[in-house]
Amino acid sequence: MFSGNMVTEAIPARVFALYKIVADKKDISRIDLRELMEPKEIHEGSSYFSEILKAATELKLVDQIDNSIIPIVPKEQLETMEDFRRCAIRNLSDWADFENSQFYKCTNAIVNMDEKVYKYRKISDLDMLNYLSEKVGQQIKEPMVRGWRFWAQFMGFGYICDMAFLPNAYIFVKNAMRIMDLKKNTEYSMRDFMSGFSRYGKIIMRDSVTSKDLNIALSSALRELHENNEIELKYGSDQEHRWNLYPSSESFNEQVASIVYRG
Repeated sequence: MFSGNMVTEAIPARVFALYKIVADKKDISRIDLRELMEPKEIHEGSSYFSEILKAATELKLVDQIDNSIIPIVPKEQLETMEDFRRCAIRNLSDWADFENSQFYKCTNAIVNMDEKVYKYRKISDLDMLNYLSEKVGQQIKEPMVRGWRFWAQFMGFGYICDMAFLPNAYIFVKNAMRIMDLKKNTEYSMRDFMSGFSRYGKIIMRDSVTSKDLNIALSSALRELHENNEIELKYGSDQEHRWNLYPSSESFNEQVASIVYRG
């Protein structure tokens, strides 16, 4: 799912279910694990088990030693889907070659379309597939994008309604800030905040590391966090250190110099 082609079989719920089985058993054979995930009487010759196990291994949830599957993350650290989301954000960001993956490139291309994404009725439209293929440098097919959309919504890159993508990364940014271990009621300059955020959030940022213009997905997230009093966006007079939100006529639209984390 995250190395190689994106797939539809390894959806987040299935990957988490596999992890929960392995964490409870502590050590289980691959054959027994597959039988629990895919009872013979229902899978009827088709199999999605290998793709689910591959995704769980890529996310560093489980490991395979010979024919045994063992948990890597202690189950008390990964009890809920919220725990799983933060674990996925953290572990994917630690990949040395993550930026060259199909998943990363597709995500970055889609979120950086800004308002242009609205002209596509579905992210699986032929025009969108052609656009992504050009940006990624390899052919992107409809099943790949359908597989992407499960993880895009789960990770919180945006909202997906009838396969249309709505760029608001509120869920992703909120969880990334928790991983950053920010101190409550503490003010951070945007330069320091974005430096810390980029370790986990580069996947939804502009390609240029020098750009201070935030895309619509990240801008919408910061505005929603601000409106919920989870953070406070602050304007400053120092032009050099101000960052530009994507223009909005209805919400906070000043240049941002610092962020106060409320938690």
